[in-house]
Amino acid sequence: MTTYIKQRNEIYNEYLNFNDNTDYKSKISKTHSFNLVSANLFNFLPEIDFNQHHNLFNEITLHNRLTHFEQVHKEALDYVTTENLSMDTLKMLKEQPCVISSFHFGSYRLLNAFLTKNKIPYTAVCPKAILEKEEEMFRENLFSNKDAKFIELESPALGLKIIKELKNGRNVFLYFNGFRGALKGRTSEDEKISFLNKEIYVKKGVAHLANVAKVPLITTIAYRKSIDDIRLHFFDPIMPNFEKNKEEYALEATKLAYDRFSDFLKKYPGQWESWLYLHKQVESNEQLILTNQISNEILGRRFSFNTKRYGIFKILEDSFLFDRFSYITFPIDKDLHEYLEKVSEDNNFPIETKIQKHTLEELYSNQVLVFA
Repeated sequence: MTTYIKQRNEIYNEYLNFNDNTDYKSKISKTHSFNLVSANLFNFLPEIDFNQHHNLFNEITLHNRLTHFEQVHKEALDYVTTENLSMDTLKMLKEQPCVISSFHFGSYRLLNAFLTKNKIPYTAVCPKAILEKEEEMFRENLFSNKDAKFIELESPALGLKIIKELKNGRNVFLYFNGFRGALKGRTSEDEKISFLNKEIYVKKGVAHLANVAKVPLITTIAYRKSIDDIRLHFFDPIMPNFEKNKEEYALEATKLAYDRFSDFLKKYPGQWESWLYLHKQVESNEQLILTNQISNEILGRRFSFNTKRYGIFKILEDSFLFDRFSYITFPIDKDLHEYLEKVSEDNNFPIETKIQKHTLEELYSNQVLVFA
């Protein structure tokens, strides 16, 4: 057994140990990250039962760890099988400039290693923070010798720099769904598209630049069928179209890329890192806080915390109640946090507490508390 296999299996076995682990579930349920991921799963893939959200969160962590582990082990490419990579597409990548784009899915950085192995030159677009932290690793593992070229995502005139690289005959690689730390919120140029069970705001820049530069847009994903079976799937190239309006083309090409990707996402939901920050592309559903009086008879009933819809967590010393349905976060005081935590752990915990009655009425009216 090679060192690579041994270390990879250790990561995988640690993941298996956490699956369906009660202590693990209890711990992550109180984190901000889990509640955001759960909200995104709740909204975009409602067919997945809430009880599976903890294991999926664990799986997202697994694939993130494997991705960063595999990027420095060239042996990982021995377990990669390409799908739908025609000779024409491979020739296109080698002999003419293309925009290459992917999603943060599965072992997404193995695509860079694949390009290097096949002597396909490319320039990578990366946020400054990632370059400062990982540029040396990129140069050593994900580029051919002395062929590493980068463009900072935050660069002035980013589009012009990308087009210049393409005009000089180099491929340009960047991610369709952006970078976790670089998503600063929506802009007026973002477009809303249907995605899975909801709508998201997307940036059309990737498709727009390919069309303006008159080069093919080649989208790919790297996903795992199993721990030792990694697939690098190439979608059919999206060719530039000079007859269509540029904005119309960019939107249609972007929709097509997300539609193609969604088929794999439904099958392997635990492999998408972007569940951690997809909420930045979503319009919050602002809701009125309902308040109805509750009778003494209701006060005598047993209640439970509605864990499927709501989560509670702390950031430093501050406590919050989070509505997965609307993506709204409510600051709560220490006493209410303590009360909700006890109710979530014990369905027989009495509703009569030092919590004021009007607060209990809000919790009941907004289904934070439901009959046990």
